[in-house]
Amino acid sequence: MKIVFQDCGKNYHRTWLFRHLNLELDLGNGNQPLRLAVLGGNGSGKSTLTLMISGQTNPTEGSIDWIDSHGKLIPSDSWYKHIALASPALELPEEFTLQEWFNFHHSVKGFASAVTLDHLISICGFSSNTKSKALLTFSSGMKQRVKLCMALMGTESLVILDEPLTNLDVSGNQLYDNLLNTYLGNRALIVASNRADEYKKYCNQILDVSQISAEQSV
Repeated sequence: MKIVFQDCGKNYHRTWLFRHLNLELDLGNGNQPLRLAVLGGNGSGKSTLTLMISGQTNPTEGSIDWIDSHGKLIPSDSWYKHIALASPALELPEEFTLQEWFNFHHSVKGFASAVTLDHLISICGFSSNTKSKALLTFSSGMKQRVKLCMALMGTESLVILDEPLTNLDVSGNQLYDNLLNTYLGNRALIVASNRADEYKKYCNQILDVSQISAEQSV
């Protein structure tokens, strides 16, 4: 499966983050899956780029296509089936309890075999009664743990993690490493970050968004 950017540009409030971006991302196969770090400082567009890949936001100009292994276009309304995304830009449904959110996510996206809510709670270090608590009562660190678990415990072909260690303490950082080592497997990975501890151990390719000028192609 491939993701192809054709002459893409994105602007906010009349300011261009990048223009004329031509890029092909091959998600690879079981032996050599994509392991890409998208780097750049605050405001460089790295988070926006990941949201464009996932279909959460559209380019201002140009196009993005997902192409399957047979060379056929994947409709944009089906991209979500292939993507697991954890990002500060995506909010959890705070009116849901953890149990309700787990069940809903399971019905739409599914999880890897043997993943249960009790297992997720144990991995996150939550107490057993956390399942009945509304997500709006969770701390920012607890919400981030849930986001990472939902993204990494699935079966989607591509995992996208935007600033994954946001709001996590030392034990949360250990959870991050544990989830990647246990659940990523041979799936493709894109990490958007400006912190080496978020991507260096897991990514062998780099795209520096801050180096994409208004007229530069990658």
